[in-house]
Formats: sequence, structure tokens, C-alpha cells
Amino acid sequence: MTVITSTQFRANQGRYIDMAHKGERVIVTSRKGDVELIPVKENDAVPSNSLLAFAEKVRQEVKEGKCTVCHNEEELLKHLESL
Repeated sequence: MTVITSTQFRANQGRYIDMAHKGERVIVTSRKGDVELIPVKENDAVPSNSLLAFAEKVRQEVKEGKCTVCHNEEELLKHLESL
């Protein structure tokens, strides 16, 4: 396992990314907390910025009560039929 600072990571990103791709654990420490570099696998889904923005908008609308809550399948079907 390799533990580095965020400054070291910024200075040698390619090196540490290569290490992570080869299976070595790379931990980056910072004031905000430690993170581990983990390669994205071929079948992993990486959300786009637009999808993340949409999800945040939906979270905010739910938080503000701007949504329809269905407690069971019957309520859901009734709501969908009303659209």
C-alpha cells in the first residue's frame, strides 16, 4: 500500500493512477479526509455531469415536497393513470 499527500498526487498523477490500475492500493491523504484510488472497471457505470445535476434537482424537489408519494402499487397505478 502506498500513502501519499494530495500534493504528491498532483505532482505525479500518472504514476499513482498507473499503480492503482496495476492493483496496488494508493491512499491520498488531505485535510478533507483520505481517499483511495480505485480504477473504474469496464462494466462500471460512470454518471455524466448532466445526470448528476438532474439527480440533485430531483433530490431538492423531494426535499421541498414537490413530488407525489405513492405508498403502494395501487397508489402508483392510480397516479400513473391520472397523468
